[in-house]
Order: sequence, then C-alpha cells, then structure tokens
Amino acid sequence: MAPRLDKKLLKVGAAGWIGGCAGLLVGHPLDTIKVRQQTLKNVGATSSFINIFKYEGGRGFYKGMGFPLLATGALNSLFFGVYANTLRVMAEGQKKPTYSQIYLAGCAGGLAQLVVACPIDLIKIKMQMQTGSENGVWGHHQETKYRGPIACLGEIYRQGGVRGCYTGLNSMALRDVPSFGLYMVLYHKLINHTSDSEQQAGPGVVIFCGGMAGVLSWATILPLDVIKSRIQADSPTNPKFKGTWDCLEKSYRDGGLGVFTRGFWAMSLRAFPTNGAIFLTYVTSLTLIKRLVDGRGEPAPAPVPAPAPTPAPAPASTPILAATQEGLVT
Repeated sequence: MAPRLDKKLLKVGAAGWIGGCAGLLVGHPLDTIKVRQQTLKNVGATSSFINIFKYEGGRGFYKGMGFPLLATGALNSLFFGVYANTLRVMAEGQKKPTYSQIYLAGCAGGLAQLVVACPIDLIKIKMQMQTGSENGVWGHHQETKYRGPIACLGEIYRQGGVRGCYTGLNSMALRDVPSFGLYMVLYHKLINHTSDSEQQAGPGVVIFCGGMAGVLSWATILPLDVIKSRIQADSPTNPKFKGTWDCLEKSYRDGGLGVFTRGFWAMSLRAFPTNGAIFLTYVTSLTLIKRLVDGRGEPAPAPVPAPAPTPAPAPASTPILAATQEGLVT
C-alpha cells in the first residue's frame, strides 16, 4: 500500500507544480502592482503600471518570481495533497463530502502550505520592493538591496535566523487558513451550479469557477493581505511594525479604513486569470498524468451520465474533487 500511495502523491505533486507555474506566470505582474500599492504611499494601479514599465522595463513586473517559480511545486502539491487526504479521511464511507468537510479540508491545506509559502512570500515581496529609488518616483521609503532571491534569503537568515524567515507568519495564517477553505467551497459550489455533472464541466467552466472562487475569497481577506504585505516589506534592521496588531493600528492612523482596500482592482484582475489557470492546468495535467501512467496512453472511457440531482446538502462531485480523490484514493 505504501508504494501505491507514494505513486499517487507524485502524480498530485507533478500536477500541482504545473498548475502553480501556470498561475504564477499569469498573475505575477499584477501581484507586483498590488504589493507596491499596499506598501507604498499614494501609489495607484495605473501609475504603478506606468512607472514600473518606464523605469524598470518589462522585467520589473516579474521581480521576485524566480524563487516562487522554483518552489511552486512543493507549495501546490502540499496544499492539494493535504486537502485531498484530509477530505478522504473525513468523507470516508460517504457518497459525497459535505461543504463543511470541503471547507475544513481546505483550511487544513491552507495551514500546511504556510511552511513553504511564508518564506517564499517574504522573499518575493522583498524582491518586488526593489524599485531602484528610495526618494524618486515612488516616494520616500526604506529599501534594502539584494543581489537575488538566494542572497535575500541568506541575509534574512543571517539577521533573524529561522524566525526571521517566517516574518509575517501570523498575519499570513489569519489570511490563508480560512480563505483556502472558502476558496474550495466556492469553487465546488460554483461548479455544482454551472455544470450538470463533473463530466460535463469543460475547460471554460473550470476557468470561470476557479477564477470567481479566487476573486471572491481574496476579496474577503484583502485587509489582512495589506497587513501581511506591509509587515513583510518592512525593514529587517529598522522595522516600523512590531506585529500584526501594531501594523493594523499604524496603517489605520496613516490612511484610515481606505488603506485596507489598497490593491483591490489589481487583486481582482489578478485573481480571476491566476486561479482559473491553476484549476484548469491542475485538473488537465493530473488527468493526462493518470492516463499516461495508469492507462499507458489508452483513451479514457466514455463518461457515465450522472444521476438526477437530489436535494441532499452535499455538493455534486467536481473535476478538481474527482481528480484529487482519484489521484490519492483509487
């Protein structure tokens, strides 16, 4: 049984890495704009776009992407692996999992991915904040120069040890754990209401449902995202913020309630294509990997029509749910 489980985890891991890369390539430019809006004063989405392109060129939009691109396999396979296994354990013996079980499994996956996600996000934001000017077009701000992501990680570790590499962990946990649960519930619920069955949920439906789930779940945690970004962008040698609550208080005093909505449009424009790409690429690649590994390239059997819907509270099975369950259980 152990080798079989390892084989299944490898399939999920490979699909998670491919899906994560696709989402990162699609969404990173808008993420850079969002981070600068959240951490710098009086920076709008349009002016941020113009200034990045004018002073840093096209490469400026992709600052900080290298490290996440290398680590996205571990990040996404960890999330999808923990999510699928948790759901399998909780829904064992049931025909379909309930929305509560999907939410809790998503929260578990969100918690697990923090081990990898927090250091990656910290380095990403440090690199994104290298504007090249502390007092120029971006206004006065503290800026630490790093030669690259490895040098950045080494300097953070030298100054703060392992704890320093997890700067912003508390605010990130408050942001990610509930939002990942909501993210998965929204995706499954949208699939259930836009497609008659899992077999009939085509690529367009998967992109739409994944994208909308991303936008809606991100909208609920944007204030926490602002706090997290500010804490992680803070100077490691002369920090302005002492923690999550201190950052919240000082941010409110400086910019009122409006400060906690900074980056909303960049986030919304980023979340839809990014999450749509992740879901579509993950589902598609996992299906192809299973076909190549298990079916040796044989065509997949014809889909079996789904039974008529019932008023049961559990959601209908969906491509992402079926893919993760088949990748780990069958």
